[in-house]
Amino acid sequence: MMVIVAIVERRMPHMAVMKETPLPRLRTLINNAELSWFKVYDSSYGRKVIKIKGDEYAQLPDRFSTKAKVLAYFKQYWNSSISQRLFCNLQSIVYKGRLYVIVGDPGPVPIVVVSLLVKNESSSHLLVRTSLSGDPDRNHIVYYRIQKQSNGKLVITNRATDYTDYRFTACK
Repeated sequence: MMVIVAIVERRMPHMAVMKETPLPRLRTLINNAELSWFKVYDSSYGRKVIKIKGDEYAQLPDRFSTKAKVLAYFKQYWNSSISQRLFCNLQSIVYKGRLYVIVGDPGPVPIVVVSLLVKNESSSHLLVRTSLSGDPDRNHIVYYRIQKQSNGKLVITNRATDYTDYRFTACK
């Protein structure tokens, strides 16, 4: 990883990759962001299950008991519009004031950063190219646009790739 960064820095000396935004921080942000949907979804495992119109739904724990709590969790990593999309794709319902998610195996998607390259960095944004593993067939390339907020926080504002990921499909 460090060899790749050194090569990039020699070719593009105007990009202060190591000084501006440390690569381990970006790797951690992206890994946590990619896992965030699963942390919410999987938190329902072993909890109360209800059946509505033939579908089973599992209750989320108190930490994720409302839409506001789930969105606040997603917004640690993603902007509002992506957070809304992630929430929509949980296929949740509210039953007796509590949030439930549909039961089932969502299937594998690439979620772990294998390699990371900062393609462009400005004072307010980063464009990052990653290779993600987790798909049994192959790794996938994903591009992220990351906003640098004035308080130092990094928030993902766009995610682009050539494969379909059910967590990010457009909602109705």
